[in-house]
Amino acid sequence: MGVAKRHAIKLLRRSLGLPTGDLDIVGRLDGAADGVVHGWAYCPAHSGRRVLVDIFADGVFVAQQLADRPRDDLAAHGFGDGRHGFDVKIPSALLRSAETRIRVLALAETPLELTATEGRPLLARRLGRDDYLRATFAGAFGDGALAGDDAARAARSPLRRTELLFAPTPVPAPPPILGETLCAYLDQNRYKWDLADKFDATVSIADREAFLAHYVEFYGRARRPLRIPLSARDIDFLYEGPTAQDRLAPSRAMRLFTQTPRDASADARLEEIFRWAAYGAAAFNVEDCLIAPAHEALLRSHEDTGARFPLSVFMTRFLDAHPILRGADLAQESERRAAYFAVLLFAARAPHYLRFIPPDWLETFLTPQAGAAPFDEESRRLFGARGVDIAHWRTAIETLGYDFGARSFRSRTPSGHRAHSATLPAPGGESVDIQLIGPFSRQLGIADSCRALAAALERLDYSLRLCDFTLDYPNRIREDAAPLPTTLQRAKINILHLNLEELPSAIAYLPDIWSEGRLIGFPYLEMATPHPAQMLGLTLVDELWSASDFTKDTLAVHRPTRTVGTSARPVRKKGRAAARTLAYADIARADEFVFLASCDALSGVYRKNPLGVMRAFLAAFPHEAKVKLVIKTHSVDRVRAPREMDVWRSIRNVVAECDRIALVDRILDDEEQMALIEGADCYVSLHRAEGFGYHMLEAMALETPVIATAYSGNMEFCDDRTAFLTPYRLVPVGPGEYPRMRGDQLWAEPDHTGAVAAMRAVFHDRAAREAKVAAARLLAETRFSTDAFAQRLDARIKEIMRRGAFR
Repeated sequence: MGVAKRHAIKLLRRSLGLPTGDLDIVGRLDGAADGVVHGWAYCPAHSGRRVLVDIFADGVFVAQQLADRPRDDLAAHGFGDGRHGFDVKIPSALLRSAETRIRVLALAETPLELTATEGRPLLARRLGRDDYLRATFAGAFGDGALAGDDAARAARSPLRRTELLFAPTPVPAPPPILGETLCAYLDQNRYKWDLADKFDATVSIADREAFLAHYVEFYGRARRPLRIPLSARDIDFLYEGPTAQDRLAPSRAMRLFTQTPRDASADARLEEIFRWAAYGAAAFNVEDCLIAPAHEALLRSHEDTGARFPLSVFMTRFLDAHPILRGADLAQESERRAAYFAVLLFAARAPHYLRFIPPDWLETFLTPQAGAAPFDEESRRLFGARGVDIAHWRTAIETLGYDFGARSFRSRTPSGHRAHSATLPAPGGESVDIQLIGPFSRQLGIADSCRALAAALERLDYSLRLCDFTLDYPNRIREDAAPLPTTLQRAKINILHLNLEELPSAIAYLPDIWSEGRLIGFPYLEMATPHPAQMLGLTLVDELWSASDFTKDTLAVHRPTRTVGTSARPVRKKGRAAARTLAYADIARADEFVFLASCDALSGVYRKNPLGVMRAFLAAFPHEAKVKLVIKTHSVDRVRAPREMDVWRSIRNVVAECDRIALVDRILDDEEQMALIEGADCYVSLHRAEGFGYHMLEAMALETPVIATAYSGNMEFCDDRTAFLTPYRLVPVGPGEYPRMRGDQLWAEPDHTGAVAAMRAVFHDRAAREAKVAAARLLAETRFSTDAFAQRLDARIKEIMRRGAFR
């Protein structure tokens, strides 16, 4: 809207005695990323006021939020205190595609639509209460919205393994000083996200508060809409504050996540409690568990005037806070009924509002009285004959994890802990023999291992279900990945093919299917000692399978562990010349001897050690013009660790200065990747630690000689007969060289002289090269075939089935 038009409207409204300050709202819809809508809204005429915004996706109302998130950019530009931002997670059911149209209205007596361009918002149509509610909730209860089904109300499972997340941490720690030892899941989270040096909740109450604040604000908001685990003890700790003598005292959660009001009056304190309950807790995704019971009771209370449908403290303030809903004559029963209906409509997106409505009057409003229920009457008055009915409204409520019958969220376990798995119904239907769960769709090594395991299991005489689980796997999606279900089924044997640090997330965020069957973890381990972030995962499974003795030897002291091995991907050989033409057309000439090293940039540049390969290559062949090194990687642009970014910068510098070294930074499909390996004259891995080393095994299957560090998981198939082994010495892992690095961890430092000698041997000694290639191919085709893998799996599965060892 132009400045002249806005000024004319302001003059007209001023002449009619109407307020004009809301026309000065400024703001912006910054956009949407990963399903989260970001923006800001600010009213200069009332700089301390927070603007309410309504968010829509393809015309369907998603949420209402107070624009009060702190933003440094707004503060720097003089927009009040800078706390005028909003970010709202769009439910996946409404985020149909990248083209989903997002619309945000900044609420005023005349709503203003925020746009993605600089400048003032667009003036929307001025609406009365009923027109506003009709416009807001049109389509909100249709088939395409947040539809639910009977599964939302299915019986809950016992959550026995979920309860293990809240056991004492398995990581040894000194006795607390003034703080508290965290439960197992929160302590694991502290180690998993490299926070152990920053937070120690055992030291003091303030340190415990600091960790919980970080955990809820950063981890919790990132997980939206999933409910992050919180122990009953931590929930009670965050409730603390209000007492029988001072019900208006803020809870500890409010003190940690909201600003303390400057006005210490009773009304100002009550307003802060209302804002936390109505908007603040939901913004942190903790409205189900971190509104103190004393505050709930206070907000639910109402004056006992004898009038029908009395409004609670919460309802009155909710209406007063809303620029369009405020101002009704609440002395009239018809207006109070309309207010009940308005609050219940918003409760379909914010079910915690139901806890602030007088329960007896809520029941009355939903119960037929000489005909229709007041809810249905208000629905017909507002929407006509096609208005929302109570059943559809309740379905929307239940779908968001609220148990309408119990008047509480389903996110609490029998012991009072909070976990997302508690909100999910236990799968029904027939049980399968085996269910395999892993990140099938991702572009990474463990995903390849998932597919190899699935291929072997499919050859056995068992019913099998495959499920894709990708939480905490940021790797790119495989373009050729066949779609797999993400919902689980009951099974006699469940296999979680995840790394140990990801196992707790599966228990926390997937339905509880673990109580009936035997749970097997199938992780890879790169280091010879488990990290504290991996210790909880060891306690959650009945047994572990491993692809290598390296992993088995490390884990067997913690949990029963069996080496079942793995298999190489089936390969279709093209022949060296054809593969060279396909994969190296723009990289290497046909007459060049090519050494190939490969790694995912997100797997750790220090661990994979491509810089060591470059150093050895140039030492081995300082002047040979027809020898080339190719470093194959992908996702360098997604590396964020400063030290790793520095290494990749150095690698690019070397490539720019040496035309005998090439860097390929892109995703390849399977055919291209296999051609790259087959077309090379030697595959090199001077790794410092390796979970298994599938590319080395694939090189053996493709008859490409292999140079490898003689350490870790690859020693399952690398020996002096099958590979050119590089000696090593164990050295401490340096700071910043490995995720969640621990001071006592060691890994291999490949011997430079040995690596140089191996490269020269491969290049000059054709007989040795051919002998190792023949032995390696035979090993890959026999011990690491899909059939051999299936036989090893079948032996263990038969033992489990025979013994009925499902627990």
